[in-house]
Amino acid sequence: MNLRSYNRIKNELGSDICLVAVSKGQPLEKILELYNLGHRDFGENFLQEMLEKKAQLPDDIKWHFLGNIQSNKLSKISDSSYLIHSVSRQKIYKLLVNSKPKESIRILLQLKLGLEETKAGLSENEILSIVKNHNKGSKIEIKGVMAISENNISNTELIAQFESAEKLFKNLQLIDNEIEILSMGMSNDYKEALSFNTNMIRLGTIIFGKRNLNNER
Repeated sequence: MNLRSYNRIKNELGSDICLVAVSKGQPLEKILELYNLGHRDFGENFLQEMLEKKAQLPDDIKWHFLGNIQSNKLSKISDSSYLIHSVSRQKIYKLLVNSKPKESIRILLQLKLGLEETKAGLSENEILSIVKNHNKGSKIEIKGVMAISENNISNTELIAQFESAEKLFKNLQLIDNEIEILSMGMSNDYKEALSFNTNMIRLGTIIFGKRNLNNER
């Protein structure tokens, strides 16, 4: 656990940028350590791990779901998450809309940056189309965009990817005034993301240290 890094980054971000502490593979003790400092936003990639932690930790934690969404787990993910970052396929978006939930479900549409096959995501045109045609009376609330830069790219390529995400975000805000979140930036690139007006970053190892892979499921 690196509380010095945490405090430094929190001071750097100020009050306008949300820090999601990515707690996948991390023990309850570390999460509670941050919680006791006043931190409330935590991110998980696996439903079962999130449910187990949620059952044992304080109720006012805001759980952000960051991982790949399987159709058969969508209902539980929706019920358990404060914000779903990773709506990366048209199929998942349509299943959410057609589920007609009683309570509001807050989501981000995941933008695919670059051509890396291991990275999921919707194209810019798909996201524009979804937002333009989204039913404002729906319980599914589209709050913004999430983006993950490609691995092993140059700084010039990274900047170009973040610039394109910021441009899309600004265009979406012109279409829908409820679009308010640009979730972009992780431990290795959050400083570059800040240059392109991200207002939500997702940091794990830089705060918590190495993960226990046995905890992930």
